[in-house]
Amino acid sequence: MMLYSPLFLLLASLDHVAAIRFLGRVNPATRQLTWPGTGVSFTFTGSSANIDVESVSGDNSADLIIDGKTTVIPSIDATSISTPSDLRHGKHTVELRRRSETAYGTMVLGNITTDGVFGRDKYSSRKIEFIGDSITVGYGLDGEHPCVNSAALEDAPSTYAALAAKAVGADYDMVAWSGIGLTRNYLSVGTIDTSDIMPERWTRYGALDPLNSYPFNKKAKPDVVVINLGTNDFAYQEGIRGPIDPSKFTAAMVDFVKTVKSRYPKAVFFLMDSPMLSDTYPTAEDAQKTTQTRALEAAIAQLKTNTNIQLVHWPTQGADVGCDFHPNAATHAAEADVLAAALAKEMGW
Repeated sequence: MMLYSPLFLLLASLDHVAAIRFLGRVNPATRQLTWPGTGVSFTFTGSSANIDVESVSGDNSADLIIDGKTTVIPSIDATSISTPSDLRHGKHTVELRRRSETAYGTMVLGNITTDGVFGRDKYSSRKIEFIGDSITVGYGLDGEHPCVNSAALEDAPSTYAALAAKAVGADYDMVAWSGIGLTRNYLSVGTIDTSDIMPERWTRYGALDPLNSYPFNKKAKPDVVVINLGTNDFAYQEGIRGPIDPSKFTAAMVDFVKTVKSRYPKAVFFLMDSPMLSDTYPTAEDAQKTTQTRALEAAIAQLKTNTNIQLVHWPTQGADVGCDFHPNAATHAAEADVLAAALAKEMGW
């Protein structure tokens, strides 16, 4: 079912007023695109449209989708993004989606103009919020190991999250940050990331906005919340920090789901285990994959009396991987089918 958007960015364009819809968590006061997958969407009747870029910080990649056809912009270094010069006069849909994450850079959008007439953008009545780490970000998704991740190799619109949402006809938000955990963040070569963990960062409007800045507008509440966290919580290094206590991970997940549910009382929850954990690394005794799965099942057992919640299993990935052993495009696509099937079955989508 398609509805007219409740949230519009009103911009003057020639003699018209355009209704531009933000995609994902975008603070309309700043128009800054930070979270992966954020952007804008609009329709127009004419032969050209232009999106001004007021400022760019760092490196950013994006997809420009016109009438369903995607053009990859590997690095945004211009002051505007325009439709192709050979676009025929007629009715067109335009969507701009960030591929890269906040750590590489951000961008601020300005006016959006057309040589024709803007229509009213439409949106799905179905909405999913994805909460995750580098897997949900699409870290290194377009690379082939060994490779060095970059803004150009990240690909949020090709993740399991975006593909599953598309398969069931849902809009989506991504609240995702590489290296983040539920209880503790990334550990690498003796360095521990001490920045905000997800229960804190989830309260931000834009990814760099202050804590507790997101307004949780009633009209923007999701029908479904998908949580994919734990890869970074389970990382450990002798002499730096030990293995996580699974019961603490379970307790943290229970608390976090309750917090999210307090904002989205009617949401259905799907918890996902990590494809980057296995039962053989770092040791067979750790059995990290099974341990995390059981910890999630324990959380679900505690929550299911008052919450519609279930586990979506993501098997340990194979040898074909993206940068830094992250899931590649094929692995994301395969899991998107699994998640979409679970969403369709539970939600009737």
